[in-house]
Amino acid sequence: MKRYPVICVIDDDESVRSSLANYLRAAGREVRTFESAASFLASPDRGETGCLVTDLHMPGMDGLALQQQLNHIGRAFPVIVITAYPTAAARERSAELGAAAFLEKPVDPDGLLERIDAILSGRETTE
Repeated sequence: MKRYPVICVIDDDESVRSSLANYLRAAGREVRTFESAASFLASPDRGETGCLVTDLHMPGMDGLALQQQLNHIGRAFPVIVITAYPTAAARERSAELGAAAFLEKPVDPDGLLERIDAILSGRETTE
């Protein structure tokens, strides 16, 4: 059986977190979920991350601040930002910070999985 990189999902909305995690697990992926950027950053699981899917708007540290922090500590994995409230400024800033993709909620799970696989295989690096 093929071993896939660990996908970490950060979203303060428990229903979004669990639905994405359940879908990705059903597709054979290993998934870790976090309710906040701070919980992800504090987790020992952070070092196993192959791809990160994070919400943009969260209490405390938002997705842009998280990307800045990850860049500061030398992240080595792609980041996909998801949001129900996309703006051109947020999309541009996220891209400047190195996001591999910026997707609008509700996220199509099939499309998300295809995007993750494409990014991890090197077929796609930006949106």
